[in-house]
Amino acid sequence: MNIRKTLIIVVSIIILLLFGLVSSISYNAGMSYGEQNAESIRESRITDSISHEKTLKIVSVQIANNSNQNSEIKSSGRVVSLNNITISSETSGKLEGNFSIKKGVKFRKGNVLFKVKNTDMYLLLKAKKSKFMNLLSSNLAELKLDFSDEYKKWDDFFNSLSLDRTIGNLPETNSSKEKNFIISRGIMSEYLSVKSDEEKLRKYTVRAPFDGVISKSYTDIGANVNMGSPVIDVIRDGKKEVELTINTSENEFIKIGSEVLLTDGTNTFVGKITRKGNFVNEKTQNISVFTEISSDTEMIYSGMYLEGTISSNITNNVCKIPRRSIFSENNIYVVNSESKLEIMSVEIISYQGSNVLVRGINNNTMVVNEPLIDVTEGIIVKPISK
Repeated sequence: MNIRKTLIIVVSIIILLLFGLVSSISYNAGMSYGEQNAESIRESRITDSISHEKTLKIVSVQIANNSNQNSEIKSSGRVVSLNNITISSETSGKLEGNFSIKKGVKFRKGNVLFKVKNTDMYLLLKAKKSKFMNLLSSNLAELKLDFSDEYKKWDDFFNSLSLDRTIGNLPETNSSKEKNFIISRGIMSEYLSVKSDEEKLRKYTVRAPFDGVISKSYTDIGANVNMGSPVIDVIRDGKKEVELTINTSENEFIKIGSEVLLTDGTNTFVGKITRKGNFVNEKTQNISVFTEISSDTEMIYSGMYLEGTISSNITNNVCKIPRRSIFSENNIYVVNSESKLEIMSVEIISYQGSNVLVRGINNNTMVVNEPLIDVTEGIIVKPISK
């Protein structure tokens, strides 16, 4: 009986000892796990912080600096002659003569460009001149008798007449009696008829209005032409101009007479603004500026493409930023003191190639100088000055 009790007590003690040992091991294991878990949480937070830092959007910025700028406006255009005209036939008939009306043919002022066959008109004019000369001859005797003081001028005029020469000016009458005599005898009307036909005959021969070159031919010698039909296009030698285009916001900075530097990529030419367009192109919303080239134009040809730099007035208190910074017409992104993106509206003064002059930005403002995609105002960014 005592032995049994003793065994029960020993077993109970052993069980208690084992329970205590297990509890101690469990406690220590729990403490170790908790510490490890806390450390893991701390590491996770640090990693998340580093990861967040790494995922911040990096934006390129420049520090705004307002100053006075000498505006230079860039543009381009093609060279045109100051006189580029189409010459049409004023009569109907066949083109004739030993002339070339091919493209590229040069001519001097007064040279015959082309003729229209005029045989019928020429003979009709000769007949009228002959009739007029007969009429005047038959009245010279009465002029000598009734207007002795005026006779010499009429006799000299008659002697100057020729069927092959253009008729001269009719002598002036010095009295109403003399005038009535000339009119009543039909001398005045016949004279005007001859002069009218001379003018018509003149239209059959077309002469160059200036020195130049044929730029286009619509027909050739031997072909028939109608009154009003184009025959050739001609370009005047000498002065040429370039039609440049500018933005409407730049118009106020450009003055008539301003110097323009023009280049074809190799050579540089000087020009000056002679006039500005008074209307806006519906498609481009630009204004035309016409620049006369004052340099030697021997190396400049009509149709040549030139780049132009227009010097304009000094513009006060403006900031030069990249053109790509502008979006939605006149907005830019800036980074505020909390590293957040803000949208700012600016006043565009002028465009200068890849840059633009603006007002409305305070000095030392961080201006985003690159286009941003998929961003919203207020996000935190990491600005990098370039």
